[in-house]
Amino acid sequence: MLDSDLKSILGEKYKDRFFEQTSSLSNVLNKEGILVFDSFISQRGLIKLKKEAAELKPKSFKSSSEYNVYVSDYDEKFPPESPRNRIMSTTKKCIPNDLIPKDSILQKLYDSSLLKNFFCKLLGKDNLYPYEDSLSSININYYDKGDALGWHFDNSDFTITLLVKNCTKGGVYEFFNDMRFKDGEEDYDFVQKILDNNLEGTKVKSFEGDLMIFKGNKSIHQVTPVEEGERILVTFNYNETLGISLSEQSRRTFFGRIK
Repeated sequence: MLDSDLKSILGEKYKDRFFEQTSSLSNVLNKEGILVFDSFISQRGLIKLKKEAAELKPKSFKSSSEYNVYVSDYDEKFPPESPRNRIMSTTKKCIPNDLIPKDSILQKLYDSSLLKNFFCKLLGKDNLYPYEDSLSSININYYDKGDALGWHFDNSDFTITLLVKNCTKGGVYEFFNDMRFKDGEEDYDFVQKILDNNLEGTKVKSFEGDLMIFKGNKSIHQVTPVEEGERILVTFNYNETLGISLSEQSRRTFFGRIK
């Protein structure tokens, strides 16, 4: 059952009964690779989140990372220009979990047993756990002008995000669903066409307060460069196994420290 704090945070249509009906939503997620819960956060909640994010931004760490689409090591069996080895890049600023106040709306959402059970049912998971390290469970990501998220597949089975602030131009989420393997092999020819801008994927028109669940390990995706304004996106990061920490390399890359 929703407690009083959550009732004041969530949008009007997200009542107790909403979280009991998951089978049809799971079918959509498995078929489309994505679920968008529009206006998941109320306007009152958004005002608080925007204020909190703005106050925390001076403490954020600016990162720039390079990787291939598969977020894996360079493979000498393929030429440098192949989709397997071509370099993508991401630039952003990030606030780690230990800088987010314990009484934050974000922490209340993340810790909610109702929401975790809801996510478990949607995703077909037995349980979801926070990261063992103090940095990685909840992150606030800031994308300023020129910042972007390059094409890639996620390593994790799912991604849960909350859009707190949308930029006025650019910053478009684009993906191609359910295309990771073809006859048991990576479909490099298709990925090549994507990277060469010969194909256009599904573009998600995002609004402030929307919560999104995405099957990122099956679908290649990007966020186009921010052209005007600022984009603030929160990621809620869970594990299926207790006691897992984000790798030290990833923590250094995104947070500038490991603890």
